[in-house]
Amino acid sequence: MAVVLFLGAFGLVMLYSASNYTASVRYDDAWYFVKRQGIALAVAIVVMSVTSRLNPNWIRKANLPLLAVSVVLMCLVFVPSLGVESYGAKRWLGIGPLSMQPSELAKFAFVWSAAWWIDRHPLARWRNQLPVVGVGVLFCVLLLLEPNMSVTMIMVGLMLCMLLIGGAKGKHFALYLVPVVAAVPVLIAMEPYRLQRLLAFVDPWASPKGEGYQLIQSYYALGSGGFFGVGLFNSRQKYMFLPFAESDFIFSVVGEELGFVGAALLMAAMVYVVYLGYRIASSCSDRLHALGAYGVTTVIALQSLLNVAVVTGCVPPTGVPLPFVSYGGSSLVCFSLAVGYLLSVDRINRRTLGV
Repeated sequence: MAVVLFLGAFGLVMLYSASNYTASVRYDDAWYFVKRQGIALAVAIVVMSVTSRLNPNWIRKANLPLLAVSVVLMCLVFVPSLGVESYGAKRWLGIGPLSMQPSELAKFAFVWSAAWWIDRHPLARWRNQLPVVGVGVLFCVLLLLEPNMSVTMIMVGLMLCMLLIGGAKGKHFALYLVPVVAAVPVLIAMEPYRLQRLLAFVDPWASPKGEGYQLIQSYYALGSGGFFGVGLFNSRQKYMFLPFAESDFIFSVVGEELGFVGAALLMAAMVYVVYLGYRIASSCSDRLHALGAYGVTTVIALQSLLNVAVVTGCVPPTGVPLPFVSYGGSSLVCFSLAVGYLLSVDRINRRTLGV
């Protein structure tokens, strides 16, 4: 909990630095993003604290209702009066001044429902794997319709991870990789912008004012930071040069202001959270909660890895927030809910072991 609270507080500081100019220009309030994120952080702390004190067995009964709610919410984003469209994508639900991104909840709902199913039905039999794959494919289809390629990638990786740790045989696992690999060129061909992003990833300077613009600006930020950075609040790229500096590309601002040292320390904190999560999972004697803890931690690991990989140009550009740090109330609250679950599992582990 201490590490997560540190990341949340650190995120608020970096959010103010990355967003104050943009917020002043667009909303006439330099604290616009910080205020909204501060409220989300307060809610997240309450959610994490309450969940950590509950018996983790609540997922035995709540996993299917939570899964159904996630599917319904993801379908509602396509309803014109409820769905909020931004940059050509329908990923949010708007209710008055509030908005939420259902896909953030869907990742963890999938984990808990898959863990519940795997606990009851060993995956050594191929037919027992079909419900896990079916739900995963359903979520992927809904995500592609939004479209949301980044979370689709996370969902595919998460589905394969749950099958692997759930005991699926190697030949079955290899069989699932074939359609996944085959689907990549098909999905790229379906949407021209994906091909453009791929080409921009290969050579961003071929379109410096087009698809390659964001990655080039991220390179400028990271390169300017050097080893120790230009100093906190002294970023130049945040002056509306770097798009989404407060959310998907906040790691670029961290690298610019705090340098390689600051970026490495932030990554170390994220790695430590993942390490603690896997340690909790590995020490759990209840198979359901072991699977649930492994899955929840894998979500944190995959999303953190994907965000840093995009910002540093290791994979084609796609939008995904850095857990606990980037702007986004839905992400912060849902990840805090998951951490609360991990803490509750750890509490039961310690009680069982007599620690």
